[in-house]
Amino acid sequence: MKNSLLFYSLFATGLLLSQPAPADVLADARARYAEGEYQQAAKLFEQAIETAPPQAAVFFEFGRCLRQAGQDGRAALNFQRSLVLDPRFAPAAVALAETNTDLGIPKPAATWRDRVLEHVPMDTLTLTGAVLFWVGAFMITLLFLLRAARRKGLYALGMICLAAGIAVLALAWLCDPRITDRNTAMVLTNSGASVLNSPAEQSEKIASLREGTQVQILSQRGRWFYGQVPGGARGWFLTEGIVPIIPPV
Repeated sequence: MKNSLLFYSLFATGLLLSQPAPADVLADARARYAEGEYQQAAKLFEQAIETAPPQAAVFFEFGRCLRQAGQDGRAALNFQRSLVLDPRFAPAAVALAETNTDLGIPKPAATWRDRVLEHVPMDTLTLTGAVLFWVGAFMITLLFLLRAARRKGLYALGMICLAAGIAVLALAWLCDPRITDRNTAMVLTNSGASVLNSPAEQSEKIASLREGTQVQILSQRGRWFYGQVPGGARGWFLTEGIVPIIPPV
C-alpha cells in the first residue's frame, strides 16, 4: 500500500513538474506572436491566463493576438476583461473602441462611473476610504477609552473621518467593474443573436444583436437568458454564444 501511494505521489509530482511554468508559457506566447504565428500564440495566451492570476496586460495581449487571427468578437471580450481589471488601461480602451467599430457596435455613452475612474484610480479610491474609516474608528475608540468626554471637537472629527471613509468605500464599490459588470455578457456568435418576446424559438423577434454586443443578464430559464440589451429593451435569447465578461469561478 505504501509503495502504491509513493508511486502515485511521484507520478503526480512528475506531471506537475512537466507542465511549463506560466512565465514560460507567456514568454512563448509573446515569441509566437512576434513571429506572426497568431493561432498558436492565442492558445498559449489562453493557457497562461488559465494558470496564473489575471492581469490586465495579458488579457490585452491575448485580445490583440485574437484580433490578428481574425477573431474580433473574442478580441473585444478580452479587451473588456482587461478593462475590468484596470479601467484606466488606455491601450485596451483604444483597442476595444477600434474592434467595436469594425464589428459595427456603437460607442456606449460615458457614465458617471466612467468619469470618476478617469480621475481617480480604483486602488487610490479604495485605499483612501479604508484609511479614513480606520483613522475615524481609531480616534473614536481611543477617546472613548480615555473618557475624553469634553473633547467634542475630536469626537466630531473622528465621526467625520469615519463617515467619509464609509462614503468613499461605497463609491469605490459602486464604481468597481468587478461589481458593475458581474451580470454583463457578450454575444460571441458570428451570426449574432436574436432577442425574442418569450423563451420559445417561434416567438416574436424584438431585436437582433451583432457579434460583440454587450447585454445585461437578469435571469435564466433552462437554455434561455432573459436580459436587457443596448437601448433598454428586454427579452429572451439563447445561452449559446453568450459569454460572461467576468468568467465564472
